[in-house]
Amino acid sequence: MFSDTLSSTFWFTFRNKTVLLRTTIIPILIAILVNLVAIELQDELFYWAVTFIEALLSTIIAINVHRIVLQGEDSVPKWGRFTIGKIELWFFAHYSALLVGVYVIFLLTPLIGAVVGILAIVAGVISCRLSLVFPAIALGQGVSFPYAWHQTAQKTLYMFCVVAVTPFIFGFFLVPFALLSVPPALLTFLSYVVTIITVIALSFAYQNLTEKPKPLEPNVEE
Repeated sequence: MFSDTLSSTFWFTFRNKTVLLRTTIIPILIAILVNLVAIELQDELFYWAVTFIEALLSTIIAINVHRIVLQGEDSVPKWGRFTIGKIELWFFAHYSALLVGVYVIFLLTPLIGAVVGILAIVAGVISCRLSLVFPAIALGQGVSFPYAWHQTAQKTLYMFCVVAVTPFIFGFFLVPFALLSVPPALLTFLSYVVTIITVIALSFAYQNLTEKPKPLEPNVEE
């Protein structure tokens, strides 16, 4: 199943590269600019602001990509969807919850030592399964983590491959660029390309594993 998802992801990306680039280029350029400013300032407070901005930009990018894959190019405006509505807020809340979980594990490192490694693996696997909630939310579905957990029952390995192995495979091609010390702006752009490919793979996983539940509200997409 994962090989089929990976193949579908590759061909979809190749055939729709122009649409994907057009609908995500604005938030990517903003992210590049913010990162360049952060490098220049070297300020810890601004670093936290950058983390928040990048999470918000990643939300916007992911929603656009999920909708293009699952509903077609016409499901988003020509240059992408940039409204901050119920979908974006609900998506961002779930995305932030996973990020906070990772950060908590990081903070526990001095307290529990080597055990944190085991905890990180378990949390990582759980996060892979919970990630199925994101394409559902992007489509305007009123769902949360329990829905993703239920839908991915007995599909733990598949979800791990989709969410963790996919970016590893495509991210491997970034190694030469990192070794060549390419400009940070180019490296940031390429990292977002890998993120977009992973989002596409997650969209196909959602398509394979679920049926869309009914929205909580008729106007949830507004």
